[in-house]
Amino acid sequence: MNGSILPPIDPKGPAHRRFEAAARAAGMDPNDRWVGGYAAYEWEHLRLALESYGIAVAARDLLELGCNVGGSSVVLAALGARLTGIDVDPLMPPIAEANLARHGLAGDIRLGEAGGSLPFADASFDMVLANSVLEYVDPRHLDATMCELHRVLRPGGQLFICGTASRLALRERHSGRWLVNLLPEAIDDITGRQLQRGLAPWRLARSLSGRFAETGGDQAWLATRRRIHGGGGAGVSAYALLGRSIGRTPGWFTPYIELLLQKI
Repeated sequence: MNGSILPPIDPKGPAHRRFEAAARAAGMDPNDRWVGGYAAYEWEHLRLALESYGIAVAARDLLELGCNVGGSSVVLAALGARLTGIDVDPLMPPIAEANLARHGLAGDIRLGEAGGSLPFADASFDMVLANSVLEYVDPRHLDATMCELHRVLRPGGQLFICGTASRLALRERHSGRWLVNLLPEAIDDITGRQLQRGLAPWRLARSLSGRFAETGGDQAWLATRRRIHGGGGAGVSAYALLGRSIGRTPGWFTPYIELLLQKI
């Protein structure tokens, strides 16, 4: 597969019609940017991040945790990964499968169980991608989730966390609500309504401890910003300086958490 061109779709073909039908069955607009246009978005974001971090996916067994509508799955398969995707929403696997098919690609897309064990043998994968998914994992299940990712990765396997809304942001990145990240979870128990919050980096750090080690570094993070956004700026420089001052990569502190890790 040509690594510089997103595989085209046939808008009149049966695979595309199947994708549209699956999206509509889930109550989604297949023409929405985050549905039908998600693969094109990730081609200009995830692909460039992988390149900046020096992550090669071709001919590797790769698991995408939380594949959603398959936007990232299309990118990974197009780059030559032997792709397996999993999602806990039963409406997502049919959309992801059809999304792959309409691009002339294929993958093994599974339905998972929230908080449950992954349906894979030990040491099944060379790499796991968690793109914009860990913030949706119940905090009570985060440690168990990391334990499972560690289990299914081969020795020295990689975990790439990206696009993950952080609880450090004053404005929650998905809902756009201000200050919701500052509200304790106890509020949800009182109101009976679960608010969308970002992932707390301190919780993530605890769940990674003893299982994964950072390998990305600030230069890869900076290179990704340059590739995707065309430059740096005061904000990017400030995050980089903060990271260096305390010996952490900037991806721990930014509005979207971004980390390259290795199984230990």
